[in-house]
Amino acid sequence: MEIELRPVGYVIDDNVVEILPEFEQALKDLEKHELLWILYHFHKAEEALLVHPHGDRTKIRGAFATRSPTRPNRIGMSAVRLLKVEGRRVFVQGLDALKGSPVIDIKPYTEVFDLPFGSVLCMEDIRKRIIYDKLIEDYIDLEVQLQPNGFDCTLRKVARIKGSARIDFHSKELPEVEELKFDDDGWVFLPKGFYKVYLNEIVNLPTNLMAFGRPRSTLIRAGANILTAVWDAGYRGRSEVGLVVYNENGIWLKKNARIMQLVFVKLSCEAEPYAGSYQHENI
Repeated sequence: MEIELRPVGYVIDDNVVEILPEFEQALKDLEKHELLWILYHFHKAEEALLVHPHGDRTKIRGAFATRSPTRPNRIGMSAVRLLKVEGRRVFVQGLDALKGSPVIDIKPYTEVFDLPFGSVLCMEDIRKRIIYDKLIEDYIDLEVQLQPNGFDCTLRKVARIKGSARIDFHSKELPEVEELKFDDDGWVFLPKGFYKVYLNEIVNLPTNLMAFGRPRSTLIRAGANILTAVWDAGYRGRSEVGLVVYNENGIWLKKNARIMQLVFVKLSCEAEPYAGSYQHENI
């Protein structure tokens, strides 16, 4: 059975699609939707069944196992944010298509259908973002630190808070800290109390991803807990978290111990990148 596809429009500029006159009526009510799928043709790509993912010549995969433009039928798709519709022109954000690409369809993004399995990144999604997008840097052992629902962060150093803080609506004065030294074998003993902990890993969040930090269950079973805020979209830094030791006998921690798991969550839209005072901290 032959299938004939015809363009309904073309990408005429970055993030601008112009619909052909005979399809203009199909734009009715499009502005009621915030997110769209743009389906288009990889008109400059070749057709192939086997491809090199991300241009890596040492690997070869079936085209259906990749998002490569080199594939049968050469159909591409982009999830975009609709900015406005002016006549036959659709202005969007996030369109990953070359100028001149034939557009073959536009569909509303519908979360109940298009996000059926939740928005928390799984192990393989985290792995890919680390390898290709540097979501996390300065980790110790990728395979050990990757978890089914997150990524284990490790202990770089520990400090004790000295003095008081002053915090109002607009500003803050943080207390001084005293770094605690590891012994010759890399261990530090922490009596019952509160501590500031510095992590080894640098986190690089894109503007459509945030993160939560949770203590590893082993830490909780040892009588301690991790206190964190959220990691905002667009944040980059080597983070600091709070560590509370409840155990009356204290705990021993070794440098590079896995103490906290980061869980990454996709946002429903792109956010303004974090611009607070902790941006690029400890780098």
